[in-house]
Amino acid sequence: MKPMLRSFKMFLFQISQDSMLILVCVAPLLAAVFFRFGVPAIERLLCTYFQQISILAPYYLLFDLFLSIITSYMFCFASSMVMLTEYDENMTNYMAVTPVGKRNYLISRLGFPAVISLVVSVILMLSFSLTKWAFLTLLLTCLLTSIFSVVVSLLLFSMSHNRVEGLAVAKISGLLMLGLPVPFFLSTNIQYIFFFLPSFWIAKFSMEQNYLFLFYSLFLSMLSIWLLYKKFERKLVD
Repeated sequence: MKPMLRSFKMFLFQISQDSMLILVCVAPLLAAVFFRFGVPAIERLLCTYFQQISILAPYYLLFDLFLSIITSYMFCFASSMVMLTEYDENMTNYMAVTPVGKRNYLISRLGFPAVISLVVSVILMLSFSLTKWAFLTLLLTCLLTSIFSVVVSLLLFSMSHNRVEGLAVAKISGLLMLGLPVPFFLSTNIQYIFFFLPSFWIAKFSMEQNYLFLFYSLFLSMLSIWLLYKKFERKLVD
């Protein structure tokens, strides 16, 4: 445990020395403020202009979901950038053979940030969400988005060799979030074309509170983590 905590302390120090990563970690709060106060203001303007009762209001839950997933994504994205920097400087392979080990290294770089992102996500959702949530549903949704973000982080690290490549892959990985709006805009069975995206089942779970959907999302995320961890191990060997 002590080597893992020392590794995590080193991780926090590296983030504190990088202004871009500091901004990335602050971004969820900025997004939360915008969603909570900006979106309703835009809704009022649009309703007045188009003389409608509601335009964005039916999608407030979708904005909440984006807030939850963005919070987790940003924290794990920062972790990926630190890991890629360490890999580029050959520090990753060095730490893998120290008492920290591969698995504990990954926990200190992704596990701890995922837990922190879960806590922050819950706090932001309780404080800035546009819709009323049952606490258990909110907690489980934030848990799913945190686990999903670990998938994205492992994908970023596995598919990139440095931070420049990581930034490019991050833009592409954003497509994995496309599952969130699908149930809001596709009401027919054609929506299940996106069944392979954990984000799709996260949205379905938050809309219907069906625990089977929670299981689907969790299963897909854990399967992805297992597959990507194998690629992570091979990358360290290379």
